[in-house]
Amino acid sequence: MKYGMLWEMQLGPRPWPANAEANHYWDAIEQAKLAEQVGFDYLWHVEHHFLTEYSHASSPEVWLSAVAQHTERIRIGHGVVLLPPKFNPSFHVAERIAALDVMSNGRVEFGTGRAATASELEAYGIDPADARGMWQEALQEIPKMWRDEPYPGFDGTYMKLPSREVWPKPIQRPGPPMWMAASSPESFEIAGRNGLGVLAFIIGHADNLTPLIEVYRDAIKQCPKPPEEINNQIAAYVLTHVADSREEARAVGGPAVEWYTENVFKLFSTVSGKPGYEIYAKMLPENAADIERLVEKYGNAIDPLIELGVISVGTPEECRKTIESFSSIDVDQIITSHAIGGISHEKVMRSIELFGNEVIPHVRASSAVSA
Repeated sequence: MKYGMLWEMQLGPRPWPANAEANHYWDAIEQAKLAEQVGFDYLWHVEHHFLTEYSHASSPEVWLSAVAQHTERIRIGHGVVLLPPKFNPSFHVAERIAALDVMSNGRVEFGTGRAATASELEAYGIDPADARGMWQEALQEIPKMWRDEPYPGFDGTYMKLPSREVWPKPIQRPGPPMWMAASSPESFEIAGRNGLGVLAFIIGHADNLTPLIEVYRDAIKQCPKPPEEINNQIAAYVLTHVADSREEARAVGGPAVEWYTENVFKLFSTVSGKPGYEIYAKMLPENAADIERLVEKYGNAIDPLIELGVISVGTPEECRKTIESFSSIDVDQIITSHAIGGISHEKVMRSIELFGNEVIPHVRASSAVSA
């Protein structure tokens, strides 16, 4: 199993100290360098717009290009690029992902999505009902832009693209591995049918992933693409804070992950029930109800989130238990987030160091024994 780390350029709740935004970007580079040193395999950076406090990450390719110059081995994950062409014209996506692959010496992972908040979709004039169709058209055309000379053009429902020579070409052939953000049985099936890896940015215990994984593995068997174009991988996402003591981990990481999960529900509920996002109207209330039930059981909000597998907060020994619950099922990568909710750079660095040195080696060893 591989390990990744995700940055959302999350400043956390106001007030912020002076130069907080600039410092956060440069601190993230130091965190990425440390992640590579302690054994992480992937770094991921999202694309979001207008999500004050939650994500100041509107131009991921800029930071990813910079961090590629400070690292040598770790994979460079653009996860995810918003593919509806009103966000990012497809020619531009093909060009910048290829350029990033060149600048990272062939280390790019290309994650895709359609956006999941009303503020982003509405600002760019995108009807939620059209977002998936836009994503699908862009998804099928971008690999052709990397492959064909010239690209033959496309006349679709959402895009009318002329024939053009598209440059540069990526180092990886036929192109960087492609992924899709997924959270429902429908999206896991769509990812499989399209031969895409799954970025499972969902809230829930590892056990909840098992039936979704089965849907995905069954669907990807039916994908008509040649094997070299299929990325048969699933990555699971876990909010993480590791500290030297249980008390410190909960004092620092607890408020951060509570703030994070509260904002996730608030932001992503804005598209709940809209055409193309109907599943959110079912998933979000169910997840909230699970958390509320466990809050009553434990009398606090941290233990329920740990039990649900939403977070991995504690000492290295405690965090291993959560990570091992994912390593015991059919996932290929665990993605953790450490720079969340305004946690200081120093505490984030210590969390990364402890996770890399005291969690990854032990879980990898136990996974190998189980296999």
